[in-house]
Amino acid sequence: MKNKAVRPTSRKQNAGMWFGAMGVGMPKFETAVGFLMARSSREFDRLVTAVKIRWRSRPNAPTARTNKIFIAGCARSGTTLTQRVMKSFEDTFVWPSEARHTKFYLLDRQENNLVVKRDSRAFAHLAKLPADIGLVYCVRHPLDVLTSVHPQTMKKRRFHTTADRWIEEYDALLRLRKAQPARDILYLRYQDTIADPDAVQQRIANRFGLRPKVPVSSDGERPIHSRSLRKWERNEDYRAYLQGQLSPAVLGPMQAFCREFGYDMPAWTGAAG
Repeated sequence: MKNKAVRPTSRKQNAGMWFGAMGVGMPKFETAVGFLMARSSREFDRLVTAVKIRWRSRPNAPTARTNKIFIAGCARSGTTLTQRVMKSFEDTFVWPSEARHTKFYLLDRQENNLVVKRDSRAFAHLAKLPADIGLVYCVRHPLDVLTSVHPQTMKKRRFHTTADRWIEEYDALLRLRKAQPARDILYLRYQDTIADPDAVQQRIANRFGLRPKVPVSSDGERPIHSRSLRKWERNEDYRAYLQGQLSPAVLGPMQAFCREFGYDMPAWTGAAG
């Protein structure tokens, strides 16, 4: 009787037999292999992205000739409204989602002006914003920020931005100015954008050399209203909430912020005049 030919086993089969000898079944083995392959793929993608960012952020890279504008500021301070204003300029591409400033070096666009709105962790990296990226920083009365709701978080908490988060955002701005004292920052106050968006559009145009396609007030999107301003002045429940949030550690930075950007702090907050 002839001996049957023994077919060589594959590496996967060998590994499967080894795992079987160790008491690990094939389903678990295949799951582990899949996990390792996915992880390797993610690590490779991250490496490729890092190299691409490094290469495209060189001073003599083609992207250096692109006008890059980063929109930053605490959540609920007008960053989305400013994003809308930026869409009104010619030869300008506005990245639709939130992102880190490194997104500029990953975009392959024909437009000469690129705009990116900060993501939720941008404050942690703001002080390292490259010098070739222009900065529009949105500000709003802190009490308005702390009493503004957002669809993404309204089921988790009453208002979107906590006092602690506001402090983190303001600290990030102070760190940026300390690290880059010569940086020219264009500050946009939320109430100014609401009151006269066309005037704010022109300020941005003058600062970055942009050309408006159409006035923001007639861009075809929904009207800009001012109903979100200073609700805490006419809502006792809002005031009670704020009084529970405004500890001395929060009030100090808020007073400094308000003095700089022309806001008043009402007497009931306990702020010194």
